Amino acid sequence: MNSFKSFFQDQHPLHHSMLPTEPVPTAPLPLLLAILPHLLLPLLLFTVYIPPPSRLRAPLFLAALALLQWRCVVSPWPSNAPGDGSDRAMRYGLACTWLFVLPTLQRVVGQTPEREFWRVDDVLPDGGRPKPPREWSWEKVRWATNLVATPRGVGWNFGGRGINAKREAVRRERERVRESRGRFVVHALGRAARCWVVWDGLILATRKARVPEGWRWEWETLGEVAFAEVMMLGITLFGMTMQFELGTALGVGLGINEPEDWPPLFGDVLGCWTVGNVWGGFWHQYLRQPCLGFSRRINEMLRIPRGSPVAYFVHLVTAFAISAFFHVLSLAPLSPGWYPFRTLVSDMCIFFLMQPIGTMLELGVMTLFARYVWKPKAAGQVDGQGKSQVPVTDSPTGEGAASPQQVGVLEGIREFGSTNKDALILAACRLVGYVWVILWFWGTSWWFVKAYLGVGMAGWQFSFSFLAWLVCGTQ
Repeated sequence: MNSFKSFFQDQHPLHHSMLPTEPVPTAPLPLLLAILPHLLLPLLLFTVYIPPPSRLRAPLFLAALALLQWRCVVSPWPSNAPGDGSDRAMRYGLACTWLFVLPTLQRVVGQTPEREFWRVDDVLPDGGRPKPPREWSWEKVRWATNLVATPRGVGWNFGGRGINAKREAVRRERERVRESRGRFVVHALGRAARCWVVWDGLILATRKARVPEGWRWEWETLGEVAFAEVMMLGITLFGMTMQFELGTALGVGLGINEPEDWPPLFGDVLGCWTVGNVWGGFWHQYLRQPCLGFSRRINEMLRIPRGSPVAYFVHLVTAFAISAFFHVLSLAPLSPGWYPFRTLVSDMCIFFLMQPIGTMLELGVMTLFARYVWKPKAAGQVDGQGKSQVPVTDSPTGEGAASPQQVGVLEGIREFGSTNKDALILAACRLVGYVWVILWFWGTSWWFVKAYLGVGMAGWQFSFSFLAWLVCGTQ
């Protein structure tokens, strides 16, 4: 029993350099100056939409954003010292405002949001776009608030078919079961509480684990790497879901949003039999629309045909390069004294820039397989008008990212055929796909996990640990 309790009482973070970090100032004015950038950055994301459109909007926003982002990274508040687990977790949380910074950056630069973005519920009866919000009015304030608060574009014309289809599904389900707003909030809080308990246990387990220095072809080391990767997946998944459900309860409970404005953050895990499905269907879609917007501009500038394999590859590289940059940005405030910054950059670049390679590799294999080995009846069938009967679904990076031929190949393998033979082949394909995905992320995720463990993620914690209190009566 004592050894069991010691598991929950062991608060030592995983190995790190233990170099001194800049202390948090105690004098009122220096402390205020350390906190101020964190307050001004979210305010900037909102106020950039308030003035009328002008040519100065984008350059002024970029200058202010660069200044505030730099000050947030170098700010000594919250504390980055060893032992300040809850402060370091808050430091990371504040650094993750980039989830809102990136969409705002993409919407402001080179676009006129007032004329190009609107809520789908505001579409005119004849299907026309609504009028832009009136300048210097509460209408525009509400419009700007809703726009900033939705990185995924839920309920907006740029949100994409997938996310708005989920929104409608939530609405229909609530109407079917006649779920009240209060009951919806209670359910969201219950899901958040369950995620908290699981997240707490995963943090405790990770803190106790032995982390290898790197890859070695030894069974013990390979097992340790796999364990660390699984723990990191769980911590990320349950941690983000917990935050999402708390936001759901707050937004719906205060009447700011409707329940359908909070469709599930993650997709169906059973669809994770390709790397593309993991990123494009299962994982959160916070970055999808802004990355797609940037990559489309690149394709237009380079005059790459839309829907071509080259355009698809540009979409992938753009999305994962942006992801690497902003993950470095989110860990940069935690790096001093814990993890070399150059190593942090290389780790994130290795992990994220390998994902386009895996996605294109599996797409090529599936294309060859469907062309020369198995031609399912679900793919390539056409009706009397020459239109494909196969539904076109979102590709790994967004609508229009894959060519019609690629979509047909993917759908042919995803959908059951009309014969038992096709069903058996499909089941075998998915089984092979699951094995492939597990091996791929086992081999590539180590650099991502190593960086997070290196900055001391295992020492992050809430001020109160439920499991530690339950087992031994202490936090």
